[in-house]
Amino acid sequence: EPGMARCWLFLPAAAALLTTTTPRLRFPRLSAPRAIVKNTASDAFGEDFYALRFDGVRRLYGEAAPERLRSSRVVVVGLGGVGSWAVEALARSGVGALVLVDLDELCISNTNRQIHALASTVGRSKARELERRVAEINPDCAVSVREQWVLAGDASSLLAEEAAVAAERGETLALLDAVDGYREKAAMAVAAIELGLHVVLCGAAGGRSDPTLVRVADLVDVAEDGLLRSVRRELRKKHAFPPGAPQRKGGGQGGGQGGGQGGG
Repeated sequence: EPGMARCWLFLPAAAALLTTTTPRLRFPRLSAPRAIVKNTASDAFGEDFYALRFDGVRRLYGEAAPERLRSSRVVVVGLGGVGSWAVEALARSGVGALVLVDLDELCISNTNRQIHALASTVGRSKARELERRVAEINPDCAVSVREQWVLAGDASSLLAEEAAVAAERGETLALLDAVDGYREKAAMAVAAIELGLHVVLCGAAGGRSDPTLVRVADLVDVAEDGLLRSVRRELRKKHAFPPGAPQRKGGGQGGGQGGGQGGG
């Protein structure tokens, strides 16, 4: 929706090299044909390009951070106004494997709020376009595409399948939920907790224009978000979750409903 708060993306900055002499490249010039760039860069050039791409992550979060991110698998459900930006941030943070889940296609009205919505991508699969984008950002990232809607009844089986893959590969699995439906969000939260996964539920921000008001909190402490209030009510009524903080009337659904599973 217009004014939708975006994910905060941290993009490691490249330091400018100022010198009075003729500048020299610090790393090999990446002038290889496209086919080579798509291969693992370390094999093609004899360099650890993962370390070069994400050295800013190491400097910001510590020596162990890049390897932890590289050994992580994140399932992103809903690839619209929230999920598409989240995928961009995860890819640029060096996450080793992404599972992109959405059946929707891009339309021209997505242009103001979805990172993969371009004149050239209208009518194409959201998941496939993000798959191509991630490959350009980090060729070492393993991307799986699941072109499907996630319904309350199949959330558990989807996450169980991905948990099995992660266990086989020694990956840490996380869920990032960016869908609009409160029943689907609740079902994914329950399944993720039962499987012992890391989980992030995204609230509604449609019609909101001040990103400084976005907060990260436990679901029981969330206020002023009608969508997450509905999720919490569903969890409390059907799954015996604890009650949350009271919310004043008028919190509404945040304008996030009605945008499909892609998060608006």
